[in-house]
Parts: sequence; C-alpha cells; structure tokens
Amino acid sequence: MKSELPSLKPNISNASISIERIQGTDGIRATICRLEDISSSDPLAALLDEGLVTKEFFELYTYAYCQELLEVGFASKLDPVVIGWDPRDLSGHFNEAAVCGIRKAGLTAVVVDVLPTPAISLYQLHIRAACAFVLTASHNPEDQNGIKIFLGNSNLKLFPEDDKRLTQRCLNLNYKDLRKAPLLGDLRNDHLPARQLFLNFMADLNNHWLGDHSLAGITIIVDTANGAFSQIILELLENIEADYVITNCDPIQGINRHSGVADLEGVDFINAQEIMEGSFFGYETLGEILRKGREQQDKLRTSSDLVIGFVFDGDGDRCFLLVYEPFLDGILVLGGDVQAFFQAKFLIKNSNCDYPYLFVNTVESDLEAGRAIQEAGFEIMQSPVGDKWILWQAFYSAWQTRQKFYIGKINDLKFKIMLEEANVKFDQMVSNSSFDALSATQTIKTLENWIRENINEELVMSAYKHASGRENTYFAIGSEESGHVITLAKMDTFERSAPVFIGNGFKCALNSLAAILTLRRSKNTPKFFSWLKNPFPPGIQKSFPVYYVDKTLLDEDSLLRKELKEKLDELKWVDKEVEIVKSQEEPEMLLQRVLENGLPVAAVFIRNSGTEDKLTLYLRGREELSGNLDNIAETIYPFLLSAFKNKANPMVQAEKIVLSCLKEKAKRTSELKINNIPNISADRLLHEMSSRQKLIRKIGEFWNITELGLICLENYET
Repeated sequence: MKSELPSLKPNISNASISIERIQGTDGIRATICRLEDISSSDPLAALLDEGLVTKEFFELYTYAYCQELLEVGFASKLDPVVIGWDPRDLSGHFNEAAVCGIRKAGLTAVVVDVLPTPAISLYQLHIRAACAFVLTASHNPEDQNGIKIFLGNSNLKLFPEDDKRLTQRCLNLNYKDLRKAPLLGDLRNDHLPARQLFLNFMADLNNHWLGDHSLAGITIIVDTANGAFSQIILELLENIEADYVITNCDPIQGINRHSGVADLEGVDFINAQEIMEGSFFGYETLGEILRKGREQQDKLRTSSDLVIGFVFDGDGDRCFLLVYEPFLDGILVLGGDVQAFFQAKFLIKNSNCDYPYLFVNTVESDLEAGRAIQEAGFEIMQSPVGDKWILWQAFYSAWQTRQKFYIGKINDLKFKIMLEEANVKFDQMVSNSSFDALSATQTIKTLENWIRENINEELVMSAYKHASGRENTYFAIGSEESGHVITLAKMDTFERSAPVFIGNGFKCALNSLAAILTLRRSKNTPKFFSWLKNPFPPGIQKSFPVYYVDKTLLDEDSLLRKELKEKLDELKWVDKEVEIVKSQEEPEMLLQRVLENGLPVAAVFIRNSGTEDKLTLYLRGREELSGNLDNIAETIYPFLLSAFKNKANPMVQAEKIVLSCLKEKAKRTSELKINNIPNISADRLLHEMSSRQKLIRKIGEFWNITELGLICLENYET
C-alpha cells in the first residue's frame, strides 16, 4: 500500500554524492553534536563530512526507513513501529527526533523507553510491528550514539543491500522539507507491557538453562555498564537465587565509562596489581570481584563456590563472564569464544538429536574454537563480522524447519510454485552474496499469509511451534568473540509458540553459568580454573587496533592498500599455501588465509571497524605458527600506525600532543596538556593510547612513551 507521504524535494548536493553505504557493521554510530555547533547545515553532510551525528539525522533516518516499508507494502498507514533506547541520551532530544521521523512517515511510534536491545526486538515480534529502532551506540563511549534496526516478522538486521537502499533514500531527502512536514502517525507508550514481556520471557525456563541448578555458594557481581539493563536488572535477578552485587547501575555516571565489556575485549586474565594501581584502576566491577574473592579466598580454594561477574555492554545484547581465580589472585575473562564452547558442550550433553547441530562463528574468532566445537559433534560455519550474519543463519534454519513441516502438510500446486520461487531467491542471495533482509522477510511473509488465507491460521501456528523445539532446528548456537552468543529461545504469544533468536547478554550469562555448573567435574583446584580459562587448546588470537583513522585509505583502489598488500606478500610462509580472500559482504577487508593440506591454519586480516573510528589488524592461527604471526605484527602494525591515521581528527591532534610531551620525559597525567583541549575525553584518549594501541605505558604515577609511540610520533612530525 502506498503511503500519503509529504512531498520532499531531493537535496541536490547530497544526491550527487557517490556513496553506497553510510552504515557500519551494525547500523549507524558516530559522535553526537548539535547541528548549530558545526559548519554543516545539513544533517547528512555532518555525518559524511565531519563524522558527527545530530538529532536531525535521527529524524531523517527513521523517516527514510519507514518510508521504504510503506512504499513496498511491508507496512500500511498507522502500523506500529517499536522504538526504544539505552540511557545515554540524557536530554532526550535524539530520542524525540527519531520518534518524529516515524510519525512524519505516517506510522505509529510505539515507544518503550529505556530497555535492553533484546527486550525491544522481542516486543517488536510480540506486537507484530513493521520494524524496531534501537537508539544506541552499544559499547561505544558515552559521547556517541547510533541506530540499530530490526525488521518485523523476521527480526533480521539490515544487510548490505538494505543499507544501500536506505542510504540512497537518505541522500535524496531534503531535511529542510522534512523539518516542516506534519506528524501523520500516532504515538503511544508501551514501556510497561514491553518491560513485563521481557521479564516473563527471562523467567521462562525454556529461555535459559539454569533450571534447577543450585546457586548456593555463588556470588554474582552484575555490571550493567550504566546502560540499558540498569533499570530492569533488579527485577530480572528476582528469579536468581544467589548472592549478588550490582555495579555500574547509574546512567548519570556515564554509559560504558570504566564499565561494561568494551575495555575487556582481547583480555583473558587481569591480575590484582592491574586492578589496584594499574590500567584497570577505578573499575568498580573488577574491584568488587577482587574484594569478594579475597574475602572468601581460602574457601574458594577448597569448595565449589565461585565469585562470578556478569558484564554487559551499554545496550545489553552482549556479555563477558568474569571469574575470580583464588590461586592466582586475579580475574579470568571469558569472552564469546570460551562461553560459546561451554554452551555448545552443554547442548551436546543434553541433546536427544540424532543429527549434528550447526555452530556459527565469525572470522574474528579463534580458529581453534571452531575446530574444538566441530570435534564435539557440531557442523561449523564461519561468517563475516557482525551478529546480523549469525541471525541470518538462525532465521534461515528456522525457515527450513517450517518449510519441511509445510511440505508434509500441503499438497497444492500454487504453494509448490511459490515455495520454489522463494528457494530460488534465497539461493541467489547466497550465491551472489547479495543479502537483502527486507526481500527475504517479505518473501516468507507473503508465502505464510497465503497459507493463512487459503488453508488455515492453525497450520502456520503449528509450524512455528514445531520450529521452536530444539530438536527440530538445525541452527544451535552462534557466537562472536566480542560477547554475542545466540541460542534458541521461545516466545509464547498470540496463542502460538515461536522460535526466537536474539542477542541477549542476560540469557548468555545464565546459559554460560549453567553450562559451567553442568560440565565441571571437580571442586575448585588450579586445574579447574585452568579449564575455565582454556577449555580447548587455544590458538593465537591477537588484535592490534589503530584509532582515529581515515577509513578510505583501506578502500579497494587505495594506493596505501596496495602497499599494505605488498608488505603482506613479502612475509613468507614456509610449506604453506597462502591466498587472498575477497569478502563480498565486506569488500574493503584485506584477508590473507594460510592453508595446510587445504585446511585453514592461520588468518591475517585488516578491516575497518563498523562501529568505531578505527581499523584493526587481526592475527589468528595455531600455536605453532606464533613466530610467523609475531613477525607479521612487528612489520604490519607499525606501518598501520604510521600511515592510516587521519591527521585532521582532533583526537589525533591530542594524541600528538601527548606523544610530544612524553618524548621529552615521563610525566604525570596533569602535565600532558590535554585537559584544556575542547571536546576531548582525557580518560578515553589515554586508555586508547595505552591499553589499546600500546603507544604509551604507565609506571607508577608517570606516563612513558613506547617504541610504537615514537614510530607514530615520527609520522606526525613529517
């Protein structure tokens, strides 16, 4: 159905811009600002030219996507669209603008306020909304914001083809016209029912694995990252019979500030000194785990008691598990790979299935994790970076299950033709790597609506109920090292049971804890904690980030990319086959795969972050190849640091000031001349320079420059 949309004349200047996608790995994320405070008068130009996002852009972006849903007939006038957010927008201006965009397009904005991302996407499915907007920058710093989109009916996130269409719509809209457009859609607030739905969902034992596990002797420290879980965590924990402490539960203190998963990525163990006076000094959760652990240290060495941390990101779809290690007096950090392994072993142990489950992880994961899970009995598949690719495999698997159910029940020529056309479309998406969430969702929606109209509604309900059984669905688990671990859940609504696949940090935490309790074989010993840290023989898994980069320098036609590829080619692998793999989903990623007897044994890839202003060198491989991978790091990382920085970025200019100060001599933080630089977070800058890029290091009260820092400074000074 066509909508009665206001006539918006294209913005000629923007329409002429040659750009395919303004989105990153998961929607939009950028530093926030007021449009009136910058040189650009157009919100899209502010994003494209200055990397800044305004409330006006939020309005334009939600309007543009709702416009598409109406024009293709996926939504009709006044249909509901769910919108919620994490608590970073304390002013409410960005949230209000996004709501206005929905209403100006002619749809009903169903506001659920502050809730975790899994609760927002779940409520969308519950009320059969056209889509859901989640306003969040996830684990990014508090001075950033963004938008994630979940498509109605499928709960898929947008794929590259969707992003391209939405980008072109944005480029062809004129915000001056949109600003004057009337509100055509309705507004309602469903915070309380959305909140209650999620509480009921997480209380359902079908949706996590704790079951009748006793948590006596387990102390849980819950870190909400001052984010979306902060306003609902107490009620969620009412069903968890354990001693718990809640930390970082005040959004006023700043979302993700010294909290959450962001600063724990790439870390597998934190010693006490780092917490008391080192790089993790001031991290409330780590300090509390250390304190609780030391209080019980003797008992923890001889019993089955545990001190555990649940650590979420700002919007609540990811989780790291932290465990106090009483023999080493430190904290184990269990990321996505380790948690996924435990959960996979749990599923195998409790499976009645006579065929292998599917396990999906991304190219960022430890190669040995996939190998270990395959040996446990799973079929494995590797996807591009981003949980949207995991959600695709889950969605497609659930559809295959329902399809087999329909085939056994429907003997109709029209149905068979429609089904064949649907399968051809999906095959083309896969073979051409042209994934399109809207087209895929609409295809299945159309087919199942035909079944409702020509056979009966009950058959569709039965198919969904069938697919919600763990034994019937091929997809079992998907994970990212960053803390996304996705498994099957079930939603009972509208008199039907339906399978649900959602990134849900709280569900992940409960499932990982249940898996550990089920799989453990002994009381606490050094061997037990070693098993927690390394449940499978780990491979090399190192990441080297470069912040404040010019992302265009990694484009396919870039001269620097060519030089980078030449440097990789010069680094020889003895008795190994080396291939450069082009990713259709992420063409700017430079991926070198190393094979032995046709099987991957190592991977080197450089990719721009889709969520932050950085690129990263990733090294993955077997332990025996550590020398080769270290050689690559020593050669490639300094080159990335010296060549790919964006010298116009204010953070780069602040970085140069710090390095120049330290080149002369070691200095205290107060002596680094950065507190007076406007719009620069000194804490963030120093953390990214030290813990992340290793340009500087702190010894006692004093900061020192490293060899990498000198290399970086030399480039700044030329």
